[in-house]
Amino acid sequence: MKTINLKIFSQKGIILESQPVSVTAKTQLGYRVAQYGITPFCGIIAPSVLYVLNEKEELKFRITDGVIYASKSEVLIFTQGELLPA
Repeated sequence: MKTINLKIFSQKGIILESQPVSVTAKTQLGYRVAQYGITPFCGIIAPSVLYVLNEKEELKFRITDGVIYASKSEVLIFTQGELLPA
């Protein structure tokens, strides 16, 4: 399965960088899933759990705010808060 490049930025710089199979984030319009080759989207992240699915495990992080931009090959998330395990 193809992977997508994920980078999460905070005021401290890059706080997470990986190559997951998918990233699921809750936006103001509902949950959005980013996978390789998807139609690009952007949105404002609502306070929720961010799901990062790697080939072997699913990581869950609490996120309080941010902006997500997903293209066909990468996901960029900009947040002012911290990324904490859920």
